[in-house]
Amino acid sequence: MSGPKTVDPWRFAGTFIANALGAGIPDECAVEDIPWTPVTKPLAESRVALLTTAGVSMRDDAPFDMEMERKRPTRGDPSWRRLRADATSADVEVNHLHIDTGYIERDLNVALPVDRLREMAAAGEVGAIADTHYSIMGYQGNDPGELVEKSAPAIADAMKSEEVDLALLAPV
Repeated sequence: MSGPKTVDPWRFAGTFIANALGAGIPDECAVEDIPWTPVTKPLAESRVALLTTAGVSMRDDAPFDMEMERKRPTRGDPSWRRLRADATSADVEVNHLHIDTGYIERDLNVALPVDRLREMAAAGEVGAIADTHYSIMGYQGNDPGELVEKSAPAIADAMKSEEVDLALLAPV
């Protein structure tokens, strides 16, 4: 049996970016209680939404603010976007300086596994797919205030109004 596994958050970023940006991020971030909600329904009866951290927006929506990210490279745009459940790579735009967006532009499932979710729903493993999925820009450095205080509650309210039972985080 092997020991615990770790995730390398800089695996695809390259040495220069990992060293330049990694030095400014604390090893541990203080997190208060995480408001996890116990699952009360079987997955096969649940309405599921996806949440990506890749800065994905519908082409006809405002993109995530890349200028903010360029000016303050340790902090991304804290706003959020709604994504149609039937979205494909052709329907979206990806704005994020901290990831290689080319993979997502070729296959949306890299950041938002919509095809896998559709397959699970077709097989009866998931009860229903929410009409809307959501996107944020996950790179918030050491100041996630606006994301935590404004965007996250707004996303939660939107999911509640759509009667979403489970949200799956697709971090990039």
